Amino acid sequence: MAAKNTTPTAAIDSVLAEFGRKSPAASQVAAKRIPSRDTKPRKQPTNGVHCLQQLFDHLFPADLEAQLRTVAESLAGTEFGSLETNRLVVDRLNRILRGSDFVLVSDEGTPVRLRLVKPARSQFGYFQLRSADAHQNTVYSGAKFPTLRVVEKP
Repeated sequence: MAAKNTTPTAAIDSVLAEFGRKSPAASQVAAKRIPSRDTKPRKQPTNGVHCLQQLFDHLFPADLEAQLRTVAESLAGTEFGSLETNRLVVDRLNRILRGSDFVLVSDEGTPVRLRLVKPARSQFGYFQLRSADAHQNTVYSGAKFPTLRVVEKP
């Protein structure tokens, strides 16, 4: 990945270089340079399957379950103070869970779905846990982020 003390363009170039491509900005800079006589041969494009595997490993690291558990534990009981932040937390957590092999489980051991509801009496909305079965009963509803466990899908 890119070094921390680089410009945004350099960071993008670094990431794209891992996938065998250059950004338009890098191409323009390269076109302005005068090629030297002892240039190294061009690197062959990386295999698409290899690139896909790298991206998958980056998005879903081996310790994803531990990371999700840590996140769920650190969010439990927290009030975020704005509707936008509440939506962001719920949306991001749900997007990660949809793409992975993990589900949320309530304290009672019930598989649940997390959502945010905005009743008229609440300025920032409520976190709501609904059972993940066909009945979809409300397991929790409140302003504080619920206590959840992350487990592998059965």
